[in-house]
Amino acid sequence: MFKKLKTRFILINMSLLTVVFIGIFGSLYFMTNHSINRETNMTIDFLMNNAPKQKPNSGNIVVELDSYGNITNCFVHLNYDLTTVKLQNYINNIYKNNKDKGKIKIDDYTYKYEKRSFGNYSKIVLLNISSEENLKIRLIQIFILVGFISLIFLLIISIYLTNKSIEPIKETFDRQKQFIADASHELKTPLTIIKTNTSLLMSNPEDTIKNQSKWIKYIESQSDRMSELVNEMLSLAKLDVEENKLMFSTLNLSNIIESTLLSFDAVIFESEITLDTNISKNMVINGNNDSLKKLFSILMDNAVKYTNKGGSIYVSLFVDKSKAKLIIKNTGEGIPKDKLNKIFERFYRADDSRDRETGGYGLGLSIAKSIVTQHKGNIYASSNLNKDATFTVELPLAL
Repeated sequence: MFKKLKTRFILINMSLLTVVFIGIFGSLYFMTNHSINRETNMTIDFLMNNAPKQKPNSGNIVVELDSYGNITNCFVHLNYDLTTVKLQNYINNIYKNNKDKGKIKIDDYTYKYEKRSFGNYSKIVLLNISSEENLKIRLIQIFILVGFISLIFLLIISIYLTNKSIEPIKETFDRQKQFIADASHELKTPLTIIKTNTSLLMSNPEDTIKNQSKWIKYIESQSDRMSELVNEMLSLAKLDVEENKLMFSTLNLSNIIESTLLSFDAVIFESEITLDTNISKNMVINGNNDSLKKLFSILMDNAVKYTNKGGSIYVSLFVDKSKAKLIIKNTGEGIPKDKLNKIFERFYRADDSRDRETGGYGLGLSIAKSIVTQHKGNIYASSNLNKDATFTVELPLAL
């Protein structure tokens, strides 16, 4: 599909450029030709009126004819031999011709002629326009050569720009396609479990709910997982829609982080994790309150899940130049270097089996990245394998 789209785009682009070039070069040639014709007509008119009094320019011929078409006066100044008989033959052809203006070839030279009648005699002027004709030919050759080279050059540029333009569209399309495939796969598992457990319930219709509670709990837990997945996908979809921009206001980021940390006290205590914080006060930014809470919750939840038992989490917020810098660091297995650039991709799991145990779908960090992007910030990760992992968020301060 994208290959055809690229080809069509390039063909349309090159067709338009070709039409533009033809229009430009055609206009230049038309104006040049018009200017040459005007000059030659003025010269012919001058020779027609002044030839008897003034010698014609080099290469031109002016003749006066009687009523029978015989040459009575001839004003010639040529740089090649032309016999009277030969000249008379050319003049006879022009004289007998019904056209008063035209072109004629004499030896290797091109002449533009005009004949006028003056009562009992006629006059014919032959203007040597060989140089002008050669100029037109060279002009056409130059236009063709320049146009061809320009179109080849523009074709290369067009291919490059088309690839650059289509690439993000293709990438987005592939990501959406992969997103749908991954979402379908993730939904298929809980649906299969729900269907299986429902079949087990239906196979024992006379049994009590108490005896069937095991299967009911399985259905409930998988329904919750599906609900969580759907909610996360909806969050991503909303963040992806440009028209659905977040409503920003002036917020105290320090207070948001401190209040969100309180919600993690219980789980941190139960996991026997040590929490160290260094939160600068009154850090003010422009942002969306709910989204920033979700961002910090995702990062904290991620840190708690992957901190080793008895390990520690360090949270720091401070000003770095004109940005608010948030650092969340946790001890644990860390993240392999080859996976650091992939962990923000949708449905990506650095440790697939462990994420499934903790109920993760690989969407949390994708949502976090989308929130940071809408706040015109930056998020990235670093890690020391088998030691720790660090997530850094940079958000612009309020002016």
